[in-house]
Amino acid sequence: MTASRCAALFILLTTAIVSAQIPVTKEPHHRVTFENAQFRIFDVTVPPGESTLDHSHDRDVVTVSMSNGAETRLQVTGQPWSERPRRPIGDVETSEYSGKPTTHRFETLGNTAYNLFAVENLKATGWSTTPAVSAAGTTLTKESRSFRVYKISLGKERSQTSHTHDVPTIVMLLSGKVMSEGPDEKAKANAPAPVGLKQIDRPGQWVLVPAGDSHHLVRLGTDEGQVVEIEVR
Repeated sequence: MTASRCAALFILLTTAIVSAQIPVTKEPHHRVTFENAQFRIFDVTVPPGESTLDHSHDRDVVTVSMSNGAETRLQVTGQPWSERPRRPIGDVETSEYSGKPTTHRFETLGNTAYNLFAVENLKATGWSTTPAVSAAGTTLTKESRSFRVYKISLGKERSQTSHTHDVPTIVMLLSGKVMSEGPDEKAKANAPAPVGLKQIDRPGQWVLVPAGDSHHLVRLGTDEGQVVEIEVR
């Protein structure tokens, strides 16, 4: 094979590889459910036996497992497949892709679908350094340059809690039923995101608390309410 043909073949193969890599927003298993200038929310669902397409990340991401112990494996482009630890419901992971973009795909094995609640921070730099929230029943469980993640348990001993976040915060239900109370003056500016007085009663349902708004959570019914709060820094 001549040098010119080798060069042409290399260009063809490189073009095919690049074209096969798509941004995460175009990957069919990653459904964007909300987006504004600060962040995106994804519903990620990969049924058993299915694999995502090769897709790229260039902004920091936090994910919350919404399936219990799904068996998965991951392949970073150009590397072999690697098995990933099984994640229980509510397990939180943060990934820093801003400044070091990554392309990968993952596959669901076994019989349990892989489901994630994911938030992408659209800032490339300049993440907030305001202090973490301290409030009754509120535990800081994960912190990165782009996110802080808290877990809140509302049960018989403590059925409600209040606090204020300095940055936009996503309140997401894991289990039970909870009333999220807050001012609704910023609802129009943040539409169609749910803002203000909202009942969340199914796993994965969420409410946006704009930066600086006071916020109150109240358990409804008799079951313990489990909530995850994600600060987008």
